[in-house]
Amino acid sequence: MTQISRDAPAQSCTVVDSPTVARQLIFGIFFFVTGGYCWLNFKTLLNKPDIIFCLLVSLAMIILFPLSISILLKFRVNRKGYIIDTRNDIFEFPGGGIEAENWLSYFSPTYIFQGYMRHQVQLSTIREIESYVDTSTRSTYIVEDGRTRRGNVTTKKNKLDMSGDFGALSFVFSSKGKRDQLYSAIVSLNKMGDPMLRR
Repeated sequence: MTQISRDAPAQSCTVVDSPTVARQLIFGIFFFVTGGYCWLNFKTLLNKPDIIFCLLVSLAMIILFPLSISILLKFRVNRKGYIIDTRNDIFEFPGGGIEAENWLSYFSPTYIFQGYMRHQVQLSTIREIESYVDTSTRSTYIVEDGRTRRGNVTTKKNKLDMSGDFGALSFVFSSKGKRDQLYSAIVSLNKMGDPMLRR
């Protein structure tokens, strides 16, 4: 973990995880159009003789349209990115990375719906920050050359953790470069010396 200095220049910086934002916009619009079309034409579509087709239309009506609203709301939050404002001593970020303070937090509406809101913490209260790749392996079935075999799939997440008087934050980035950019910006704007990125 890297310690944060108290002295910071009057500067600001914004970092947007562009791949995540672009993906949310594309999927949000696609699901909205598909789900909306099914709702507008459900009478015609459900009159088809194919039962499986009717079932898929019903699922699209029930799942895709609400899902599109959820994704677009998260897009609205994430498109503003992570804002470091040293003049006002503010670090503003999209929700989804706030760690639970205790087991009761998991039942709090503020915690459950944090991904649909933006949040702020006092920049000077950040005590530690760490950039790393979280690697996990799970067992699954893999298809190769028309044959199915059991194997392991490795998943890597570009993470940025920080903690302070506010508690703990843990962000996952689609782009390793954007994660490193935010890490470097916090380090530089707080006069922490040269960033030391952990690959």
